[in-house]
Amino acid sequence: MKKILLTAAGTGTAFSYATAIAKNFPGLEVFTADINEAEFVTASLFSKKHFVVPLSTDATYESAIKKIIEMEEIDFYLPLVDVEIKLAHQSDLLTSKLVANNIFFCNTCIEKDSYHSWASGLQIKTPQLLNADELNNEDTVVLKKNGGFGSKDTEIAKVVTMAKLDLTDFSFYEYINGEEYTIDCCPISSGVVTTVRKRVEVKNGVCVKAEVTKNDDLSNLALKLVNYFDLKQPFCFQVIKKNDDYYLIDLNPRLGAGTAMGEVTGKDYFSAHIALILNLDMHKFLIEKLHSCIVTRQYSNYLMKTL
Repeated sequence: MKKILLTAAGTGTAFSYATAIAKNFPGLEVFTADINEAEFVTASLFSKKHFVVPLSTDATYESAIKKIIEMEEIDFYLPLVDVEIKLAHQSDLLTSKLVANNIFFCNTCIEKDSYHSWASGLQIKTPQLLNADELNNEDTVVLKKNGGFGSKDTEIAKVVTMAKLDLTDFSFYEYINGEEYTIDCCPISSGVVTTVRKRVEVKNGVCVKAEVTKNDDLSNLALKLVNYFDLKQPFCFQVIKKNDDYYLIDLNPRLGAGTAMGEVTGKDYFSAHIALILNLDMHKFLIEKLHSCIVTRQYSNYLMKTL
């Protein structure tokens, strides 16, 4: 039996992978790791064994992951936070087990303040990087840190209020008021499969209502990324549409928690990725049944431990 280790197992993305494996791949054994104990990590319900590990910024993190891989004879290592993927690429052992996109793409995703340096050559628009000294008090700006993910380390603020914020390591970007889309992507031999989700409602950084649509412009943008970065594994990115232009605002070397919303259309990206890892037919998980629809998300409760 093959074994896979999911780290950052407390994320919604890890839970989606764990449930996909439980449903479609009974021959794959799941192990989970997170900074939290098992009773606070829902994905651990599907794992043979859960490990508590330090933060990825801790000096002992890499050795902790290596120990798990060696001790449990793990076949596949799937980290689900961008910085953890980067760390894995810096270790020969972890790289040999890693099932994630290449280091060039991972570094590019993390370095948000450099998007413009390569995107312009692909004719992809990005929000303008701003100089703090040239801003007016009434300007609205987007504050972002390199390496942030989801809504973490991202703020929208008026310049006049920024004095109250700790701006260490933040960069300032043009604020674009428009419709926001997330595009889930799975590279295949003939190109890339995509699901385009327009964010209808967001709560605490999480999309809870989305409109899934066909969009050739964004599918073509996804193909540009696949070809330029030589991508082999699923990923996602976000854009904002203003007038007829799309601006790339975030790029992720892995799938996101919201990717699960696309499953109702017939595209199960998590199962497709696991099938790819196991050298099985991934295409059967990417058969589109609905071209456009409205999707909502609700939360479920799981009994993790009795006290």
